[in-house]
Amino acid sequence: MTHHRHTRDAVLHTATGEYSLRVRVADTFLSRLRGLMFAPPLPANEALLLMRCASVHTGFMRCPVDVLYLEASGVVARCVAGLRPWHLSLGGFMAEARGRHTLELAEGSIHRFGVRRGDRLEHGLFRGAPGVRR
Repeated sequence: MTHHRHTRDAVLHTATGEYSLRVRVADTFLSRLRGLMFAPPLPANEALLLMRCASVHTGFMRCPVDVLYLEASGVVARCVAGLRPWHLSLGGFMAEARGRHTLELAEGSIHRFGVRRGDRLEHGLFRGAPGVRR
């Protein structure tokens, strides 16, 4: 995933615990478009954060990914587990989702971390209070 500009540590706060992630940030049109195309599968502790991106495609991806749609503060608005290659997910267009940013994780991460709507990703790019919102 060397084509993304920033790498920062983040903490995913869920009801089952706090999980450290190494997050690469895609914050330009081209880096968001490319995403994980042609990339090897994400390791269990890495993720790709697509800023200002409320929908994703998995064209040219090698394996499924788990997707979290995040509010501006990093609060999880919607979870999509196991999005397969050559599919589209329109998280930001669903009224209940309110997705502003998207986090792509290794398949199985949602289950492994126990992620649910209202959990929160703590990252330097987000504003808002720390902790889990339920």
